[in-house]
Amino acid sequence: MPLLSYIAGFSALGFGVRCYQLAILKRNIFDNLGGHALSTAAFAGIGYYAYNAEQYQRELIADKKEQLLRMREKDETLLSSASGRVSASSHH
Repeated sequence: MPLLSYIAGFSALGFGVRCYQLAILKRNIFDNLGGHALSTAAFAGIGYYAYNAEQYQRELIADKKEQLLRMREKDETLLSSASGRVSASSHH
């Protein structure tokens, strides 16, 4: 569902940009409807790319978080074993 919202949102933005472009040029908004379709399709492609890029970045962040948690667990294990050895040797 989020993919559809990305594509629809960017498509609407593309349509709006095309209408704004024609308004700046003081041309009829209904002039050359193929331009509207092209602009809408191009922006839909950008929306599709943005969605996939965000998903890829989320995966990278999740992998990095998992890696950091593993490193933290390893460090805590080493620290607790080192402190256990220090306290045991200090009693003798």
